[in-house]
Amino acid sequence: DTISGEEAFKLYDTYGFPLDLTQLIAREQNIKVDEKGFLAAMEEQKKRAKSSGKFKVDSDKIDWNIVQNGDDSHFIGYESLESNSKITRWSKINTRIAIVLDKTPFYAESGGQIADTGTIFNDGIDLNVFNVQKEHDRFIHFCKGDFDELKVKNVVKCTVNKDRRDAIRRNHTATHLLHASLKEVLGEHVYQAGSSVGPENFRFDLTHFEKITSQELSQVETIVNNEILKNTDVLSSIKSFDEAKKEGAEALFGEKYGDEVRVLTIGKFSKELCGGTHVNKTGDIGLFKIIEESSLAAGVRRIIAITGKEAVKYIQNQSEIITRLQDVLRSSQNELVERAEQMIAHRKELEKSLKSRKFAQGFKAKMLITNAQKVGDKALVVSQVEASSIDELKNMGDELLSVMKSGVGVLGMKGDTKPSLVVVVSPDLVKKDIHAGKIAQEIGALMSGGGGGKQHLATAGGPDNAKLAKALKMAPDIIKQKLEELA
Repeated sequence: DTISGEEAFKLYDTYGFPLDLTQLIAREQNIKVDEKGFLAAMEEQKKRAKSSGKFKVDSDKIDWNIVQNGDDSHFIGYESLESNSKITRWSKINTRIAIVLDKTPFYAESGGQIADTGTIFNDGIDLNVFNVQKEHDRFIHFCKGDFDELKVKNVVKCTVNKDRRDAIRRNHTATHLLHASLKEVLGEHVYQAGSSVGPENFRFDLTHFEKITSQELSQVETIVNNEILKNTDVLSSIKSFDEAKKEGAEALFGEKYGDEVRVLTIGKFSKELCGGTHVNKTGDIGLFKIIEESSLAAGVRRIIAITGKEAVKYIQNQSEIITRLQDVLRSSQNELVERAEQMIAHRKELEKSLKSRKFAQGFKAKMLITNAQKVGDKALVVSQVEASSIDELKNMGDELLSVMKSGVGVLGMKGDTKPSLVVVVSPDLVKKDIHAGKIAQEIGALMSGGGGGKQHLATAGGPDNAKLAKALKMAPDIIKQKLEELA
């Protein structure tokens, strides 16, 4: 038996199962996995992503102007944020300029980390780099600005936006700390299912079967911040892929690794294969804060977190909000939740009271008497009304009773799901043994419920609002029969 490449890719793409995990489980059941088909499905998805509207250019289709041949795109960005470089090829794409350098400090988007930005400059070239893409190990710098073609052979000064790079480095190293802490809190089943690392925040997708609780998130935050406080050295080394795997380095699914890999080690806490840019010590991260946890797909969760200056800004904003709430609610910080709950409960009571008054004001008892059916000189009032509760309905019954000289009244209301009725009988008919409770009992039976109460006022109810109309329609016949028995 074989799991097709499409099925294996669906397990990864929809449910977050990495290929190596699928292969491991399949091997235990003597089932093969079509790895080539899987990789083909992965490539198709990448093509779809490229055509989804994000600025992306196929380097093979760029009409290059060659300045010099030979090796290019030597990345020196791990060691330096500046370089004096030479342009090896360039091309104009509409209003943009594409440039390839012999050496570059600019990180090209890969491994979930977005590209660096910065400037490329000489006496005739003044460009802002807004994106860097890697195609076949070639770094293509996409730029806007002034470009003098006569100056392309002159050395250009390349400078990466340092503050932005530092923010990205803090976030990228934090993803490694987060990954390790999630395994510690949730279990070894957690795998990274995707990430996006930028300067403002980072998102981290992981395989997990249920919502991560606030207590678990708090525990994860504590572990990561403890590692930051240890100020552990963040070390990178180049090793063979097999050697790195033997040492327990975590390989991220979806990334292509060559014979030699870059291993990022954070003390004894984390060891992963990663080509991204990172801080020198965990303390450089400053502060780590999770700001969102959500479901991405079945079995896959998404965490969004912030570090450094953004985290400090977030905490300060939260503190300011709490302080303002304390002033508005006139409450201490520890009593804010209780105070808010009290205010919500009080508001509900006020709304209920206001609604009750509105219904009461809209109830026209005298008009009901005027329009009532007559059985001899007795009034017969049957009406569906709007009431907020059974108590409000009984108040309406009392009001009807106060203006009804002689007769019987039935008022019905629909509740959230269940109907209610009130039956009132005038004093002169009470003396003649017309009993509101017995009438309520009979009408309640029509609603598959019951009823009862005092001789002058009683209530009835049932399980289904839909049966109220039938009960009110049949009520006059029941009452007429009672009144005719008096004749």
